Amino acid sequence: MDHILVVEDNHLFGTVVCKMIRQQLSCKLTWVENYADARKKIEDRSNNFSVALLDLNLPDAEMGEAVDYAIAHDIPSIVFTSRFNQQLHEQIWSKGIVDYVLKEGPDSLNYIIKQIRRLHRNRSIDVLVVEDSALIRNHLVETLRVQRFNVFSATNGEEALSVISNNSNIRLVITDFHMPIMDGFDLVRKLRRQYSYNDLAIIGLSAHEDPTLSARFLKYGANDYLVKPFSQEEFYCRVHQNVDMLESIRQIRQNAERDFLTGLYNRRYFFNYWQKTLNPNKPTAFAMLDIDHFKQVNDTYGHDSGDQVLREVSALLIREAPADALVARFGGEEFCLLFNADKEEGTRVAEHLRETISRQKIPVEGQQQLQVTTSIGLYCGNCAEIEKIIRCADEKLYLAKQLGRNCVIATTTIEGEELHDQ
Repeated sequence: MDHILVVEDNHLFGTVVCKMIRQQLSCKLTWVENYADARKKIEDRSNNFSVALLDLNLPDAEMGEAVDYAIAHDIPSIVFTSRFNQQLHEQIWSKGIVDYVLKEGPDSLNYIIKQIRRLHRNRSIDVLVVEDSALIRNHLVETLRVQRFNVFSATNGEEALSVISNNSNIRLVITDFHMPIMDGFDLVRKLRRQYSYNDLAIIGLSAHEDPTLSARFLKYGANDYLVKPFSQEEFYCRVHQNVDMLESIRQIRQNAERDFLTGLYNRRYFFNYWQKTLNPNKPTAFAMLDIDHFKQVNDTYGHDSGDQVLREVSALLIREAPADALVARFGGEEFCLLFNADKEEGTRVAEHLRETISRQKIPVEGQQQLQVTTSIGLYCGNCAEIEKIIRCADEKLYLAKQLGRNCVIATTTIEGEELHDQ
C-alpha cells in the first residue's frame, strides 16, 4: 500500500487535502505541520513514503528546505504554494519536483489526486528515450525517472528498434530527429509499421528551426512534437497527455473485453484471442463449465446472491486454472477455459476445478453460505475450427447434465464416441 506524507502548516488546507485523499485513494497517510516533524518521519525508514505533498514555506523552513530534504531521500515531491511568480517558478522546478500546485480551490485538490494516481501508474509504464547527445539523453532519462517511469535509452534509431524488440512493454518513445545511422523520421516510420497509435505513443524532438519538421514528424506517425529547448513543465505536460491517452484507450479496450460483473474476459475477447494465439501443433483443451441449478439460487436467495456466486466462482477459476489458461464468461452461468493440454492433463485440470468449486463455501446476504456444483464438457485435441470445438464441448456439457450434473465429460474427437465419461 502506498504511503503518502503531507507536510502543511495551514490546518484548514491540510484537513481538506487529507480528507480528499482518504476518500479517493486507498493508501496510508501521514500528516505533519512543520519541517522538524517531517524530518523525523522521513528519517524513519519504516515509513517508506511513495510521495510527499509539501508546503513550500513552513514556519521552520521558509526557503523550501522540506522539499529539498524529501527529494534528497528520493521521495517524489509535489509542492504546495499560495504565491507564484517567474522567479519562484524557476526555483521550484530547479529542485527536481514532480509538480507544483497552487492553493486556489477545488480544482487544485483534484489535480493533486490526479498527480498521485499518475505517480502510482507510472511505475508500470516503460519509456524509451532516443537521443544521440549523451548530455541531453541523460537529462531526459533522469527527468522521466522523477515521475517514476521505467526508462530505457538508445543513441540512434537502429539501437532503439533493438531495445523495443527486447522490451515489449514500452508504451512511449521520445526521439530526436537528427541522429546517426537511423534518424527520427525513419525510426517513427518503422515503429508505425509494427505498433498502432493505440499501443505506442511517440513524441518527436528537434532543435532545428525548420518549420516543416513538426508536420513531417506527425505525418510519419508521431503523436506529438517538441522544439528544443523546452521547459521541464511543458515536457511533463506533453508526456502525461500522451500516456493519459494510451491509458484511456486501454481502459476502453478493457471495458469492451471484460465482463462487468466478474471481471473475466468476455465472449468477444475469447474469439479474438483464439484467432491470434492458436497453435495447431499443440494440443488444445477447451472446457465449457456451467453452474448447476443456478436458477434456483436466484429464485431462492435473490439475484444479488446469484451475482455473488458468479463472482466467487470466477475468482476461483482464475486462482485454480493453469497459469496459461484463458478464462472467460460466455454468458449467464456459463464459463469457458482454453489452455494447452492433452486429454489426461486437461481432464485432471477440469476435475480439480469441479471438485474445488463444490467444496467452496460462498457467503451471501444474511450471513448465509452457499455451495454449488458445476458440470463440465471438455474437448482436448488439435482441431483448428473453434465453432466445432465449442459445439463439441457444449454437447459434452449437456451430457454431463443428463448424467446427474457435478461431473466432467471429456473427448478427443469432434464427432463419435466419448472417450471419457466421468
